[in-house]
Amino acid sequence: MKRYFPLLISILVILGLSACGGSGNSDEIIMDEPIPAGAEDLMRVELEFTADEIFPITVTVPADTDILFVIKNTDTVDLNEDHNLVGPDVGLQEIIVVPGQTVRRVWHTYDVPGEYRIGCTIHPWIDMTVVVEE
Repeated sequence: MKRYFPLLISILVILGLSACGGSGNSDEIIMDEPIPAGAEDLMRVELEFTADEIFPITVTVPADTDILFVIKNTDTVDLNEDHNLVGPDVGLQEIIVVPGQTVRRVWHTYDVPGEYRIGCTIHPWIDMTVVVEE
């Protein structure tokens, strides 16, 4: 019996975690993400992906501040096509948006004023300009 005790404890722990949601599924897709905590009063930049474009094609943001991106994927041409928004030159990490999804993400804008291209690396012809102002 003593030799099976660690196995019994392990099984009970696993069952307990799975019954409580345990490790959960971190890959779960939320189709309409809520506003991140603390971002309710930030400047909003609303973007929309279609099959061939992102709207608007130019946005102006203040330098060195937090903004809230609200990005919708309304691409109805191919409902299996994700879009992403990324701008490594301005510190914008990849934001993936699946078909029909709206994501809300905070981005700390670049601190050097200028015009910068950001876009979808999945569809390289889809890009936009971010104007960073002082």
